[in-house]
Amino acid sequence: MARNMPGKVPFTKSNVSGCKCPGCPVQSGSSCVAAQLVSLNESLAKNPLPPEQIPGLYCSTGKASCGDILTERGCLCGDCPVFFEYELKTRRPLNHYCKDGAAK
Repeated sequence: MARNMPGKVPFTKSNVSGCKCPGCPVQSGSSCVAAQLVSLNESLAKNPLPPEQIPGLYCSTGKASCGDILTERGCLCGDCPVFFEYELKTRRPLNHYCKDGAAK
């Protein structure tokens, strides 16, 4: 049972840290994501967090800011701790938040 409201994923440092998006096959090969990962620690030091500079947690923010991701590839959502904590298996869209928007 999630300790938070199911489907409502706050964009927090803790959730960014638990997010599996940066290792997802959808993002592998993206030069935009690679550049965001290089400066991830700097982005995480900002307040508020800049979602457009952090490659992940799309279940919270919606569509990815990187245009070179490969959304036809499979997701890692089912292996993600954020996915389980916020009970996203009962929400829509089920996967590919990077192209289909935030969890509802």
